[in-house]
Amino acid sequence: MEAKNIPFEKTIPGVYEKYLGPYLYEPYAVYVTSRIIAHPEKVLEIGSGSGRLTNHLSKKMGTQAVVHAIDINPNMLEIARVKIKATNVEFLLADAQSLPFPDNSFDCVICQFSFMFLPDKQKGFNEAWRVLKPGGQFMFLTWDKAENNISLHISQQTILQFLKTEIPAYFCKAYSAMNNPEDLLEYTKVAGFKNTTIEKVTLTGQSPTAMDAAIGFVEGNSIIKEILKEGPELLETIKTTITTRIHEQVSQDPISSELNAWMGEAFK
Repeated sequence: MEAKNIPFEKTIPGVYEKYLGPYLYEPYAVYVTSRIIAHPEKVLEIGSGSGRLTNHLSKKMGTQAVVHAIDINPNMLEIARVKIKATNVEFLLADAQSLPFPDNSFDCVICQFSFMFLPDKQKGFNEAWRVLKPGGQFMFLTWDKAENNISLHISQQTILQFLKTEIPAYFCKAYSAMNNPEDLLEYTKVAGFKNTTIEKVTLTGQSPTAMDAAIGFVEGNSIIKEILKEGPELLETIKTTITTRIHEQVSQDPISSELNAWMGEAFK
């Protein structure tokens, strides 16, 4: 699925961007961009992925500012580079736990849905604090529990029902690792941030069809490799079942569902 001669939309990151990008990540990208205060000249986006938030940041910042977008996944960065041709964006392959920037480099640091995957989450917060200028704004987003994001929950439960092999540890990490607001507040305090607020942000996600969402949740996730080990017929069964259950429990096409995430905002 990751071969370089395969079109992006057929790779795992490509499917993720095509089907889940508009549904799950676009609403939050718009929201987070609207929360930027003042007029930062240098912005760091940690874990930029396929560039949903990057695109909005580049437009908001204008040509007088620079957006540094980093990610540890080269395939995601390549998709973002193809999509975004803005001259005020610089993409860089880098680890959020060891940022390649000097202290006090950025006016604003943002991380949308990436800290959940860090082996050492506190290092991610510490590094964000280190590279932020005094008085600078820091914002981060993490997903709420899977059961509070209904179509995702349906997809996870369906996969768990049908997949006979042991479920890899990464599978549920995005929605289970960082959904306690007290823990989120503690990360920022330990890092050195002041005036931190943690709030739940509820938005609406929309997808043309339930099958589009099912494709994104299944084929835009490394879990597809485990499913295909049992055969392509299981893949189709899982996607069809997810589609039916979304229609029964969420809405008919086009689907519209509530999304829930936690947002932290702090200052240095």
